[in-house]
Amino acid sequence: MNNFFLGLASFVIVLVPLVIIHEFGHFIAAKLSGITVLEFGIGFPPRARTLFRKGDTIYTLNWLPIGGFVRPYGEDFVKPKTEAEMATDRSEIEERGIKNPKSVFQATPWQRMFFMAAGPGINFIAALVLFIIVALVGQPYARADVTVYDIQTDSAAADAGLEEGDVIVALNGQKVESADEFNDWISENNNQALTLVVQRDGEEFETTLVATSSEETNIERVYIDSVEKSMPAYAAGFLPEDMIVAVDGIEITSVDQLQKYTRAHDGEEISVTVVRGTERLDLPVVPEKDSEGTVRIGIGIVGVEPAAVGLTAINRNEETYTRALGPGEAVKTGAEEFVRLHRLMGELVGDIFKGDVEPGAARPVSPVGIGQIGAPIFKQTLDEGEMYPIVLFAAMLSVALAVTNLLPIPGLDGGRILFVVIEIIRGKPMEPEREGLIHFIGVLLLLGLIFLTVINDIVNPINLDSLK
Repeated sequence: MNNFFLGLASFVIVLVPLVIIHEFGHFIAAKLSGITVLEFGIGFPPRARTLFRKGDTIYTLNWLPIGGFVRPYGEDFVKPKTEAEMATDRSEIEERGIKNPKSVFQATPWQRMFFMAAGPGINFIAALVLFIIVALVGQPYARADVTVYDIQTDSAAADAGLEEGDVIVALNGQKVESADEFNDWISENNNQALTLVVQRDGEEFETTLVATSSEETNIERVYIDSVEKSMPAYAAGFLPEDMIVAVDGIEITSVDQLQKYTRAHDGEEISVTVVRGTERLDLPVVPEKDSEGTVRIGIGIVGVEPAAVGLTAINRNEETYTRALGPGEAVKTGAEEFVRLHRLMGELVGDIFKGDVEPGAARPVSPVGIGQIGAPIFKQTLDEGEMYPIVLFAAMLSVALAVTNLLPIPGLDGGRILFVVIEIIRGKPMEPEREGLIHFIGVLLLLGLIFLTVINDIVNPINLDSLK
């Protein structure tokens, strides 16, 4: 299927419902606060038809299928109504015979803040629910041969007789399926005796060791998991599973350090020292800009912190399988993924301010860009017959929608909340006309930004591989 139609389908299937859910949050909060809601619309005007009326609210279907809206008495989408506009609302209220209407102006500041925050709030809740659903219906897990790649001298691993190339099968009776899982278990059992089942040359044996904290293990081993044929590293002789230990004689102790050094030497030859089995090789290579303008040598790298037992474990012969969890474990896993996503977003913001993120990865994304990201994800869902790719995408997009709307920018929920905070501090609200003008200007600027990002996403389509 064409990527355009896949992107359009992912947009309609994912983003449109999330926007409707967002507006439903505002709707529920308005009802709970006693604010009269004149209309709840699916899509944007012009109106196609009125579906039905319940209570004070009419429910409508509109021609532009890009989400939905709530029209409370006294507010027009994102700004307070002027007296002239309020007269139109009063006329509508009179025609419908609505008794004791309550406008946004009549709500307390805290009720209005609740009303404005409820949209982003329900998007956060929706994301959490989606993460739990993914865990319930099944999500991918990695399963690999957890292989000893590097052993530090005078370490617990060395004393236990472990050797490079050994495969760690189990720890304290529990099967080990990934290097990350092994490292986590080591950290959780610090200063405790651990029994390992190890496979060597097709035979298994047990050994015991004690994990102890050490400053020497507070580093990150950097090894290569892929080499791009079109980039300099391929011609220079780099291979998957090479471990990078130095560049130009400088010891490499983290992925971040290697990336910064590479970016600083565009077009200049550098000498990369790698460990390959028992060999130590110096490979000269010249970093160059890729299609996204990022200075690279063309390798995929993974950072692995040596475990507290003094070894570096890596995944070999990795395979992915889908596993559904029980209700209790699914709730726990979903909550953990929800929290982890927020932590990663916080780290991304920090990296942006520090200048550690390439412009291509930090660019704002338009609806077109969302479709470009969603197309391969939707294709994966169709190809695999599994729901988790598109549902995880929806969960992440729901969080992004919530966070974006909470930004203190006029025209967004966060901007309107800011005006309520100012009102609480001042002790009186800003004149509706003045606040409306500020929100109107904010909306125009946001529309301008969306227009620019749409053009950018068309001219420079988003490449998911460049964002990894």
